[in-house]
Amino acid sequence: MFFHSEGDKLFYTIMGDGPTVMLLHPTPVDHRFWLSVADILAMRYRLILPDLRGHGQSEAGPDFPPAPITVEKLATDAVRLLDHLGIYRAMFAGCSIGGYTLYEIWRTIPSRVEALAFCCSKPQADDQTARAKRSLNIDMIEKSGAAPFIDATLHAVIGPTAHRRWPNKVAEAREMMLAVPATHLVAVQQGLAARPDSVATARTLRVPCCVLAAGEDPGSTPADMRLLAEQIRSGGYGAEYHEIPDAGHFAPFEQPELVARILRQFFDSVV
Repeated sequence: MFFHSEGDKLFYTIMGDGPTVMLLHPTPVDHRFWLSVADILAMRYRLILPDLRGHGQSEAGPDFPPAPITVEKLATDAVRLLDHLGIYRAMFAGCSIGGYTLYEIWRTIPSRVEALAFCCSKPQADDQTARAKRSLNIDMIEKSGAAPFIDATLHAVIGPTAHRRWPNKVAEAREMMLAVPATHLVAVQQGLAARPDSVATARTLRVPCCVLAAGEDPGSTPADMRLLAEQIRSGGYGAEYHEIPDAGHFAPFEQPELVARILRQFFDSVV
Protein backbone atom coordinates (compact mmCIF):
# COMPACT_ATOMS: atom_id res chain seq x y z
CA MET A 1 0.00 0.00 0.00
CA PHE A 2 1.11 3.56 -0.58
CA PHE A 3 0.57 7.03 0.87
CA HIS A 4 1.99 10.44 0.04
CA SER A 5 4.25 12.60 2.20
CA GLU A 6 5.60 15.95 1.02
CA GLY A 7 4.40 14.95 -2.44
CA ASP A 8 6.41 11.70 -2.51
CA LYS A 9 4.98 8.19 -2.80
CA LEU A 10 5.92 5.99 0.15
CA PHE A 11 5.19 2.32 0.82
CA TYR A 12 3.86 0.62 3.94
CA THR A 13 2.23 -2.64 4.94
CA ILE A 14 0.08 -3.63 7.92
CA MET A 15 0.09 -6.90 9.86
CA GLY A 16 -2.12 -8.14 12.70
CA ASP A 17 -4.82 -6.45 14.75
CA GLY A 18 -4.92 -4.74 18.15
CA PRO A 19 -3.11 -1.74 19.64
CA THR A 20 -1.01 0.06 17.04
CA VAL A 21 2.78 -0.28 16.85
CA MET A 22 4.90 1.33 14.11
CA LEU A 23 8.18 -0.43 13.36
CA LEU A 24 10.93 1.68 11.75
CA HIS A 25 13.77 -0.22 10.10
CA PRO A 26 17.48 0.68 9.83
CA THR A 27 19.37 1.63 6.69
CA PRO A 28 19.99 0.44 4.04
CA VAL A 29 17.30 -2.25 4.23
CA ASP A 30 13.49 -2.03 4.13
CA HIS A 31 10.39 -3.10 6.08
CA ARG A 32 11.27 -6.78 5.56
CA PHE A 33 13.94 -6.30 8.23
CA TRP A 34 11.12 -6.55 10.80
CA LEU A 35 9.07 -9.40 9.31
CA SER A 36 10.28 -12.21 11.59
CA VAL A 37 9.65 -10.03 14.65
CA ALA A 38 6.33 -8.85 13.22
CA ASP A 39 5.09 -12.41 12.66
CA ILE A 40 5.24 -12.88 16.44
CA LEU A 41 3.97 -9.45 17.52
CA ALA A 42 1.07 -9.56 15.04
CA MET A 43 -0.69 -12.11 17.23
CA ARG A 44 -1.41 -9.26 19.65
CA TYR A 45 -0.77 -5.95 17.85
CA ARG A 46 -1.61 -4.04 14.70
CA LEU A 47 1.80 -3.41 13.15
CA ILE A 48 2.57 -0.66 10.66
CA LEU A 49 5.74 -1.36 8.70
CA PRO A 50 6.79 1.45 6.34
CA ASP A 51 9.65 1.49 3.89
CA LEU A 52 11.54 4.58 5.00
CA ARG A 53 11.98 7.33 2.44
CA GLY A 54 14.54 6.23 -0.17
CA HIS A 55 14.36 2.54 0.82
CA GLY A 56 12.42 -0.40 -0.58
CA GLN A 57 9.45 0.82 -2.59
CA SER A 58 9.48 4.37 -1.17
CA GLU A 59 10.62 7.35 -3.20
CA ALA A 60 13.47 9.56 -2.00
CA GLY A 61 12.13 12.86 -3.31
CA PRO A 62 11.81 14.83 -6.54
CA ASP A 63 15.42 16.02 -6.82
CA PHE A 64 18.25 14.19 -8.54
CA PRO A 65 20.43 13.47 -6.80
CA PRO A 66 18.07 13.35 -3.82
CA ALA A 67 18.36 15.91 -1.04
CA PRO A 68 19.72 14.53 2.27
CA ILE A 69 17.31 12.09 3.91
CA THR A 70 17.23 13.49 7.43
CA VAL A 71 15.57 12.26 10.59
CA GLU A 72 13.37 15.36 10.37
CA LYS A 73 12.03 14.16 7.00
CA LEU A 74 11.59 10.61 8.28
CA ALA A 75 9.65 11.82 11.32
CA THR A 76 7.40 13.92 9.08
CA ASP A 77 6.77 10.84 6.94
CA ALA A 78 5.80 8.82 10.03
CA VAL A 79 3.32 11.51 11.09
CA ARG A 80 1.85 11.65 7.59
CA LEU A 81 1.36 7.88 7.69
CA LEU A 82 -0.46 8.09 11.02
CA ASP A 83 -2.66 10.82 9.56
CA HIS A 84 -3.28 8.76 6.42
CA LEU A 85 -4.46 5.83 8.55
CA GLY A 86 -6.51 7.98 10.93
CA ILE A 87 -4.42 6.99 13.94
CA TYR A 88 -3.81 9.57 16.64
CA ARG A 89 -1.56 7.73 19.13
CA ALA A 90 0.74 4.78 18.61
CA MET A 91 3.62 2.87 20.13
CA PHE A 92 6.89 2.86 18.19
CA ALA A 93 9.99 0.72 17.85
CA GLY A 94 12.99 1.69 15.76
CA CYS A 95 16.41 0.27 15.01
CA SER A 96 19.42 2.45 14.10
CA ILE A 97 18.13 5.27 11.87
CA GLY A 98 14.62 4.08 12.75
CA GLY A 99 15.45 4.70 16.41
CA TYR A 100 17.10 8.04 15.65
CA THR A 101 13.82 9.00 14.01
CA LEU A 102 11.98 8.24 17.26
CA TYR A 103 13.88 11.04 19.01
CA GLU A 104 12.62 13.46 16.35
CA ILE A 105 9.08 12.09 16.56
CA TRP A 106 9.15 12.80 20.30
CA ARG A 107 10.48 16.31 19.75
CA THR A 108 7.74 17.14 17.22
CA ILE A 109 4.61 15.17 18.22
CA PRO A 110 4.98 13.93 21.83
CA SER A 111 1.21 13.86 22.37
CA ARG A 112 0.89 11.15 19.71
CA VAL A 113 3.46 8.84 21.29
CA GLU A 114 2.27 6.11 23.66
CA ALA A 115 5.57 4.24 24.12
CA LEU A 116 9.04 4.06 22.55
CA ALA A 117 11.42 1.14 22.03
CA PHE A 118 14.95 2.02 20.94
CA CYS A 119 16.97 -0.81 19.39
CA CYS A 120 20.66 -0.12 18.79
CA SER A 121 20.06 3.61 18.30
CA LYS A 122 22.34 5.70 20.48
CA PRO A 123 21.30 9.23 21.47
CA GLN A 124 24.58 10.91 20.55
CA ALA A 125 25.06 12.71 17.25
CA ASP A 126 27.96 11.77 14.99
CA ASP A 127 31.28 13.04 16.28
CA GLN A 128 34.01 14.36 13.99
CA THR A 129 35.41 10.88 13.36
CA ALA A 130 32.02 9.45 12.44
CA ARG A 131 31.24 12.34 10.09
CA ALA A 132 34.61 11.84 8.40
CA LYS A 133 33.78 8.14 7.95
CA ARG A 134 30.46 9.06 6.34
CA SER A 135 32.30 11.37 3.93
CA LEU A 136 34.54 8.45 2.99
CA ASN A 137 31.45 6.28 2.51
CA ILE A 138 29.97 8.85 0.16
CA ASP A 139 33.21 9.02 -1.83
CA MET A 140 33.26 5.21 -2.05
CA ILE A 141 29.68 5.05 -3.33
CA GLU A 142 30.15 7.84 -5.85
CA LYS A 143 33.41 6.40 -7.22
CA SER A 144 32.83 2.65 -7.02
CA GLY A 145 29.06 2.18 -6.81
CA ALA A 146 27.00 0.62 -4.06
CA ALA A 147 28.48 -2.88 -3.82
CA PRO A 148 31.75 -2.11 -1.95
CA PHE A 149 29.87 0.07 0.53
CA ILE A 150 27.24 -2.62 1.04
CA ASP A 151 29.83 -5.33 1.69
CA ALA A 152 31.61 -3.11 4.22
CA THR A 153 28.29 -2.21 5.85
CA LEU A 154 27.30 -5.87 6.23
CA HIS A 155 30.37 -6.52 8.37
CA ALA A 156 29.66 -3.43 10.46
CA VAL A 157 25.96 -3.96 11.15
CA ILE A 158 25.61 -7.75 11.41
CA GLY A 159 27.50 -9.33 14.26
CA PRO A 160 30.06 -12.12 13.95
CA THR A 161 27.69 -14.61 15.59
CA ALA A 162 25.11 -14.15 12.82
CA HIS A 163 27.81 -14.22 10.13
CA ARG A 164 28.98 -17.54 11.53
CA ARG A 165 25.64 -19.19 12.32
CA TRP A 166 23.18 -17.73 9.82
CA PRO A 167 24.86 -16.86 6.49
CA ASN A 168 21.41 -16.94 4.90
CA LYS A 169 20.48 -13.88 6.96
CA VAL A 170 23.55 -12.06 5.73
CA ALA A 171 22.59 -12.90 2.14
CA GLU A 172 19.02 -11.71 2.74
CA ALA A 173 20.23 -8.40 4.18
CA ARG A 174 22.63 -7.93 1.26
CA GLU A 175 19.78 -8.42 -1.21
CA MET A 176 17.73 -5.71 0.49
CA MET A 177 20.70 -3.36 0.61
CA LEU A 178 21.61 -3.76 -3.06
CA ALA A 179 18.06 -2.74 -4.00
CA VAL A 180 18.70 0.78 -2.65
CA PRO A 181 19.99 3.10 -5.41
CA ALA A 182 23.46 4.52 -4.87
CA THR A 183 22.11 8.08 -4.88
CA HIS A 184 19.73 7.18 -2.06
CA LEU A 185 22.57 5.65 -0.05
CA VAL A 186 24.43 8.95 -0.35
CA ALA A 187 21.36 10.94 0.73
CA VAL A 188 21.01 8.78 3.84
CA GLN A 189 24.68 9.13 4.77
CA GLN A 190 24.32 12.90 4.45
CA GLY A 191 21.23 12.88 6.65
CA LEU A 192 22.84 10.70 9.32
CA ALA A 193 25.86 12.99 9.52
CA ALA A 194 23.53 15.95 10.11
CA ARG A 195 21.28 14.37 12.74
CA PRO A 196 21.01 16.33 16.01
CA ASP A 197 22.29 15.15 19.36
CA SER A 198 19.48 13.56 21.37
CA VAL A 199 21.04 13.11 24.81
CA ALA A 200 19.10 16.09 26.18
CA THR A 201 15.96 14.86 24.39
CA ALA A 202 16.24 11.55 26.24
CA ARG A 203 15.86 13.40 29.54
CA THR A 204 12.50 14.80 28.36
CA LEU A 205 10.88 11.47 27.53
CA ARG A 206 7.65 11.03 29.48
CA VAL A 207 6.32 7.75 28.10
CA PRO A 208 7.28 4.13 28.81
CA CYS A 209 10.60 3.33 27.12
CA CYS A 210 12.46 0.16 26.28
CA VAL A 211 16.18 0.29 25.46
CA LEU A 212 17.73 -2.69 23.70
CA ALA A 213 21.49 -3.05 23.20
CA ALA A 214 23.57 -5.63 21.37
CA GLY A 215 26.90 -6.88 22.64
CA GLU A 216 28.44 -7.15 19.16
CA ASP A 217 27.35 -3.68 18.02
CA PRO A 218 30.27 -1.29 17.41
CA GLY A 219 28.00 1.53 16.24
CA SER A 220 25.57 1.90 19.14
CA THR A 221 27.49 0.08 21.82
CA PRO A 222 25.99 -1.25 25.06
CA ALA A 223 27.65 1.71 26.81
CA ASP A 224 25.87 4.09 24.43
CA MET A 225 22.53 2.41 25.05
CA ARG A 226 23.04 2.32 28.82
CA LEU A 227 23.65 6.06 28.58
CA LEU A 228 20.28 6.39 26.87
CA ALA A 229 18.52 4.45 29.62
CA GLU A 230 20.29 6.49 32.29
CA GLN A 231 19.33 9.77 30.64
CA ILE A 232 15.69 8.73 30.42
CA ARG A 233 15.71 7.75 34.08
CA SER A 234 17.46 10.96 35.10
CA GLY A 235 14.49 12.86 33.70
CA GLY A 236 12.29 11.10 36.23
CA TYR A 237 10.77 8.41 34.00
CA GLY A 238 11.59 4.71 34.05
CA ALA A 239 13.24 2.83 31.20
CA GLU A 240 13.75 -0.88 30.68
CA TYR A 241 17.23 -1.94 29.59
CA HIS A 242 17.98 -5.21 27.80
CA GLU A 243 21.25 -6.45 26.32
CA ILE A 244 21.67 -9.27 23.81
CA PRO A 245 25.30 -10.42 23.99
CA ASP A 246 25.49 -12.35 20.70
CA ALA A 247 23.92 -9.86 18.29
CA GLY A 248 25.12 -6.88 16.29
CA HIS A 249 23.61 -3.57 15.16
CA PHE A 250 20.82 -5.41 13.32
CA ALA A 251 19.80 -7.29 16.49
CA PRO A 252 16.06 -7.57 15.63
CA PHE A 253 17.00 -9.17 12.30
CA GLU A 254 19.68 -11.42 13.79
CA GLN A 255 17.76 -12.54 16.90
CA PRO A 256 14.07 -11.98 16.03
CA GLU A 257 12.55 -14.43 18.49
CA LEU A 258 14.38 -12.93 21.46
CA VAL A 259 13.75 -9.35 20.39
CA ALA A 260 10.08 -10.11 19.74
CA ARG A 261 9.75 -11.56 23.23
CA ILE A 262 11.32 -8.46 24.78
CA LEU A 263 9.13 -6.10 22.74
CA ARG A 264 5.98 -8.16 23.37
CA GLN A 265 6.51 -8.02 27.14
CA PHE A 266 7.23 -4.29 26.95
CA PHE A 267 4.20 -3.39 24.84
CA ASP A 268 2.01 -5.67 26.98
CA SER A 269 3.11 -3.69 30.03
CA VAL A 270 1.99 -0.47 28.33
CA VAL A 271 -1.46 -1.50 27.19
